[in-house]
Amino acid sequence: MGVKFSREDLEIFSIADFAGRMAAMRAKVRPKLEALGEELGPLLMTNFKREFFAHTAKHMRRKVNPPDETWVALGPQSRGYKAYVYFAFCIGKAGTQARVVMKDESNMRPALGANLMANRKFLVKNASEWKGLADYTRRDKNYAPTKVDDLDAFATETGKRLQEVKSALFDVGLEIQARSSSLAQDVLQAFDRLYPFYECGLKEGVKFR
Repeated sequence: MGVKFSREDLEIFSIADFAGRMAAMRAKVRPKLEALGEELGPLLMTNFKREFFAHTAKHMRRKVNPPDETWVALGPQSRGYKAYVYFAFCIGKAGTQARVVMKDESNMRPALGANLMANRKFLVKNASEWKGLADYTRRDKNYAPTKVDDLDAFATETGKRLQEVKSALFDVGLEIQARSSSLAQDVLQAFDRLYPFYECGLKEGVKFR
């Protein structure tokens, strides 16, 4: 049986106590994320003909405030993921999602921004592929992300910010049903839909037809 998450797993992110939430995450959520990463890595390699390495978040720098979400990242390098574009399966207060992320540690952010802007017509033309897309860099007071309703405006604004602002991040994704009995396949299908965003962060001069 494949990995799936429970209602109790999601309720962990309501634990107010730092030590309590961290202990519950380590005991109950992280093992499932590690297993899911092991399952997804080979599937992604088969799908996209690229190598993917799984990295499960450890939150080692956290000392006071417990994280509102955690994740398994799947990126192009074995030695780490934060300096590169990566896929992520995230679980937290906002539920569970399949996402494409680039942190401010990556020196590829200007290229990602330029590629987004260069592919605005492609994104708009194929907008139905990303129905339900959300921007996880922008949250409301309840930690809910901002829905991306206008892909042209999103690509323009985000592309410009990634090229001009050193602290700019990229984090978009689609909701996933955490308790699905086919979770890995559901996540894989979402990653397939999100792949153009991932490819935009891999190299300069990406152009979709």
